[in-house]
Amino acid sequence: MCPAIILLSALLLQSPDEADFLLTNIADARIRTSDNSSAQLSSWYSRKPIIMTLVYSRCPGVCNPYLLQIRDHVLLQAAPVERFQMLVLSFDTEDSPAQLRKLAGFNDSSPPPPNWTFGVLEKENSADLLSSIGFQTQPVNGTYDHNTVMVLVGQDGRIHQWIEGLPDNRQWDRLFRELTNDFVPVYSTLNRNVWTSCFQYDPASGYWKVNWGLLMILAPSALTVCIIMILQAIATSGRRKRNLLILIPNNHEYIE
Repeated sequence: MCPAIILLSALLLQSPDEADFLLTNIADARIRTSDNSSAQLSSWYSRKPIIMTLVYSRCPGVCNPYLLQIRDHVLLQAAPVERFQMLVLSFDTEDSPAQLRKLAGFNDSSPPPPNWTFGVLEKENSADLLSSIGFQTQPVNGTYDHNTVMVLVGQDGRIHQWIEGLPDNRQWDRLFRELTNDFVPVYSTLNRNVWTSCFQYDPASGYWKVNWGLLMILAPSALTVCIIMILQAIATSGRRKRNLLILIPNNHEYIE
């Protein structure tokens, strides 16, 4: 069997989950943005939230269509460009920012928006960064097998959204609502049925359903209300009996 297929199967079997990375700290790393310029990743997300993904320009497979679809979705969104920074990074040290811009479909006559940055990870701390976002890569015959990951990193340096594969419309909506600080009541963070969760998302129907966890939260309050009502009923009944015992002797004394 082809070694690349075996390796890809191993990567899929060890596929990470959103819950493993949500609200965890992203590792810092140095980014080369031109031949003479580089900066720490934290210098971007400390100023504004970043949407970050990783590709490499020599990729014979998914990187080009993946990045083009991300570009089209981001450019179509109504979120103001000053609210976030789009960061496209290569994990291949042979890459250049110019090659990444070309991979994303930009050129001199059609430049990227001002909030887009293309850069190449330098070797220092790059492994820590890839591990912190669940990006898996392995060299195979001069190229790389890898998964596709996009993250939304807040100014606190923590991952607020983690998406593996190309985002669907629901995930794009969730990501940009997070950027614009819209209220999102629940998130689909667990891709398995956990009975203690308050809600479960059914991907087949696209609807949320109440789960046992919500009952566990509401049960103590409901029980407390019931106990209070019972105690009030007992107290009221006791007062009525005492009043009746007081009235009956007084009535007999009046009749006599």
